[in-house]
This record gives sequence, structure tokens and C-alpha cells, in this order.
Amino acid sequence: MQSIYIKEPHSIGIIESDIPQPKEDESLVKVLGCGVCGTDLKIFKGETLATYPLIPGHEIVGEIVSSQTLEKGTKITIDPNIPCGSCQYCREGKIHLCENLRAVGVNRSGGFSELLVVPNRQIYVLNKDIDVRSAIFSEPLSCIIHGLDLSNFKYTDDIAIVGGGAIGIIFSMLLSRLSIGNTLIFEISQKKIEFIENELKLEVTHPDNFSNKQKFDIVFECSGSIPGLETAFSLVKKGGKIIDFGVTPKGMNAKETEPFKIYSQELSMIGSYVNPFTMQRAVKIINSKEFEFQKLLTDEGNLSEIQGYITSSKKPFLKAAFIR
Repeated sequence: MQSIYIKEPHSIGIIESDIPQPKEDESLVKVLGCGVCGTDLKIFKGETLATYPLIPGHEIVGEIVSSQTLEKGTKITIDPNIPCGSCQYCREGKIHLCENLRAVGVNRSGGFSELLVVPNRQIYVLNKDIDVRSAIFSEPLSCIIHGLDLSNFKYTDDIAIVGGGAIGIIFSMLLSRLSIGNTLIFEISQKKIEFIENELKLEVTHPDNFSNKQKFDIVFECSGSIPGLETAFSLVKKGGKIIDFGVTPKGMNAKETEPFKIYSQELSMIGSYVNPFTMQRAVKIINSKEFEFQKLLTDEGNLSEIQGYITSSKKPFLKAAFIR
């Protein structure tokens, strides 16, 4: 079988390998699709925690090839994050903070491959008629649900979303259904602004075109950049919350953030990390077909073509994915 293989940071290629053999509590899965996440780019660059060498890819949709618990051909997605279940954090129910957390596509073989082996407890069943291009968003959606949970938003809150990529757009899609307050995306790309306005009918603006007089109860930072984080601080109300969702490269610091402002305005800043106990809700939303997530998949290709998106030599408009 073929797989994308990252030997070490900045070293990537396609390899041929034997079909993996599942253990008793695992299933062999044929990959139907796998989304490219910003984490994959950071793994390639050595900017985040990963175990090398590895096959990347954690936003996986597939079908069962062999399993002791599921029928062959069952369409599935997976929760890539595998807690140990025995450390202090796992015993406190904080499985995403597990001291021994492992993740498919980060420190065990992932979805940029024709086949992979997955622990049965990480598998979630999709409806047969679900479009692979929509189902690819199951794992990102589960992380977004966790971010919403952490925000404890009220349905009258005014909410800002910094970053109009696929993640920021999904936040807006959900909040536009759940909240009667103002939900506004801040994006610097004019092309994305036009797409969000015209194709998705969501509220969006360029930060330079926005008056600083209006502030927001909650700001979701989804750009994963220092300028985005600084924009979030400029938008939040006194007593408001910033949910730091975007993955900023490790070692990068926000020099313009004033601790005094956090103190004097009683601001709350909350990190949102992965997806504890939210995958089932995400799959329920995907299976409902209530949202057209497939519209956000703007670039796709085979394994060779997807390499370019991981190395950043190709840039997707919104979202890229390996599709069989």
C-alpha cells in the first residue's frame, strides 16, 4: 500500500509498505478521505509535538475492511486522540490533557495512506449515504464543539471569530443557528470575504474596515497567528472571554498582549485543545446533513498531490483533502 511518510521535519515522500495487521481490539480501515489540517503542516515543519518517522493525517473517513465488531463496508470516522485512561488527568475526566496522550497521525500511523489500523474504541459509525467530503469535517467539528462548550456562550452574546478559514466558518455556521446575538467573522483575505458573504451568506468583515467602538462578549481566535490573537484582544469587551482555538506555533509569543489589560478588564482567556467527549455530537451533526460542510472542501487530490499542501508548496483556498 502507499502512504505519505514524514521521516523527520522537512523530509516527506510516498512509501510502499505492507498492509498492517489489526490486533483483536483493532480494525483494518480503507481510507476514503483524509483532511489536511494545520497540525499536519506544523508536523512537517517540526513546529508541534510529534513522533518521527510517521504517516500523518487525523481527519479520517473510511470503511471497514476487517473487524471483529463491525461489518465489512461500514462507513466510519475516528476520534484520533487516544488517552491512557490511568494518569491523574484521565481519572479526573480530563482525557484530552492525558500525560500519555497518543494520536493517530501524530505519534501513530495516520490517514494519508490507503489503509490503516484503528483501535475499535476510536471508531464512530457514519450513515451510509453521508458524503465523504462532508464527513471529513467530523474531527474538526468535534474540536469546535469543545471550544463552544468552554465558552459557555449565551444565546444573546455578541461573538467575534478571528480567521475566516474552514474552522472559523464552521464556528459561524453553528453560532448563526444557536445565537440571536451578532456573530461576525474577521478575515484579511478579500477572496475569502467574498466567498463567505456570497456563497455562505455569513457575516464577515476585514479588521481594517471595522470600528473599534463595538466590542464582543466572546472572541474565538481561529487563525493560529500572533496578529490574530492581538486582534482578538482588541475586540473583546471588558469582562469578556477569548477562546484561543487556533494552533500558534510553539515558541511564538504575543509581545503586544498586556497582562494589565487582562487584570484591569477582568478578561478570561481560555485555551481550547482537541475534543474530549465531543465526537459523538459531531457525528450526530454530520449524519443529520443539516450543514453543507462539503462546500468548505475546496481542494482535493491523491496522495502525491496532497504532499504539496502538507509542505505548503500548495495552498488551499479553504480546505484540502486526500480523496480516493
